[in-house]
Formats: sequence, C-alpha cells, structure tokens
Amino acid sequence: RGEGTSLIFFSVHPSAGIYRKPFLLALQPPLVNLGETVTLECRSEIMFDTFILTSHKNGTIKDSFELSAEHYHGGSQANFSIGPVTPDDAGTYTCYGSLNHSPYEWSESSGPIDINITGLYKIPTLSALMGPGVMSGENMTLTCFSDLQFDMFHLSREGVPEGHELPSVQNNNGTFQANFLLGPVVQAGNYRCYGSFRNSSHLWSTPTDPLYILVTVNLLVTTFLTLTLL
Repeated sequence: RGEGTSLIFFSVHPSAGIYRKPFLLALQPPLVNLGETVTLECRSEIMFDTFILTSHKNGTIKDSFELSAEHYHGGSQANFSIGPVTPDDAGTYTCYGSLNHSPYEWSESSGPIDINITGLYKIPTLSALMGPGVMSGENMTLTCFSDLQFDMFHLSREGVPEGHELPSVQNNNGTFQANFLLGPVVQAGNYRCYGSFRNSSHLWSTPTDPLYILVTVNLLVTTFLTLTLL
C-alpha cells in the first residue's frame, strides 16, 4: 500500500451519504498485471480531511483503507497506491470522504472502479475472422479461443476494457471460444483478449499478443460525397 495508508476496522458502522460523493479514477488502465502497481485517485470539491478507499467482493466490503487528504485550490484528493498486486487485490473499489470532527459520517460513495488482475492463467488466442483490416462503416468479427474451459472471454483495446465480454462456447474439438462482433463503427488499435472463470471474475488470464486492427476509408465514397457537396 502507499505510504501512510492504513487498514481500518470499525467498532461503529459509519453513516454514509452525509456529503456529496467524491470521484474515483484509476491513474493507469484498470487491467493490472500480477505484481504491478495501480494508483487510485479519490478527489472532491469538498475540503475533506480523510478519504477512505473500500474494496468489495460479492457485494460486501472486504477491506477499507484511509489516507489524509491533500488540499489544493478548489478541493481535496488522496492517491491510493495498490501493489505489487496479488489476486487478493482484485475486485471493485469505491471511495468516501470524511471530516475530522465527524469521522463516522462519510460522504456518498463514489462510482465504482473494477480492478482486474491479469496474468493468472494460460494465454488464449485472438484472431480476425476475415483478416485484421476493415473498411470504415463495416462490421468485423474477432475470435478468442482457448483449450482451457474459461467461462468468459474479454476484449480490450489499447489496454482498456471497453465492456466487450462474452460467455465461452465449447467447440466440437474441445476448445472454448467467443466471437466478438465489432461495428459498424470499428476503432483502429491494438486488441487483446483474456479469459476468466465465473467464481473469480476479476482474475483474468495472461493477455493475447496484440492484434492491430486497421480501419481504412472508402476513397470512392469519400470522393463522391465531396463532389456532391461542392
């Protein structure tokens, strides 16, 4: 944990929702390789004295950590350093603010951030069904497969998960796969896929090698539209 961060236990359950919620953001992409470090920043327009970071598992608070707030013109903040991460650090995080004169009165909860830890299982394979190039406005399919019986496959672009996840389907040859349909607006970039199991949804496999997707513009259509507008 970051310097000055302390694990806290409560004999009195704090009251939450007294003040406006702070904002929680990850200063690095929330896909963290095993053994690396991620920093979560909690900030608010309110001059809080303390920020509390909570980690959740199965909908309940697993751990809570607190840091003294740093004040700046227009608000307060604290940076929580998590790592080197272990599987136990994976999960959903939220943060709260409090004041010294009423430490058991917390703000509303920030929005949640999921920290997924990668590098736990064997690497799957990612391929583009029709090749790694697509015309602007068209669809394309990326296939992620593995000989491990993953329950879910996840897709990221430039290291950021974008909500692309699908349950795995078993093939006749005993492998497991998911087909990700992208489009009609496909973003160029490096794509990777990961596998995970249902009972540990925040623990992901080693990522695939990056697959660069190239999006090209139809010059004939662009020229026609340009001439039409002239």
